[in-house]
Amino acid sequence: MREIGVGIVGGGYMGKAHAVAMAAVGAVFDTALRPRLEMICASAEASAERYRAAYGFRRATADWRALVADPLVEAVVIAAP
Repeated sequence: MREIGVGIVGGGYMGKAHAVAMAAVGAVFDTALRPRLEMICASAEASAERYRAAYGFRRATADWRALVADPLVEAVVIAAP
C-alpha cells in the first residue's frame, strides 16, 4: 500500500476534522493510497506542537512556507480561517 504525505494548515475545528477523517481512511475505505499525517501548521509553535501531539502528525511548524516546501508533504489541506 502506498502512502501520501499530507500537511494541514490550521489546527482548529476544520483542521481537526480533516486530520481525524484522514486517520480513519484505512478503516473506512478499501484503497491502495493511504494518507500519512506528515505535518501540521498553526500560527504559533506551541499550538502547532499541541495539535501535532493531539492529532498524530509526525511534525509541526508555525511557518506555512516550510510545510508547502517540504518534499515529504505531497498534498496540502488549507483549514485556516
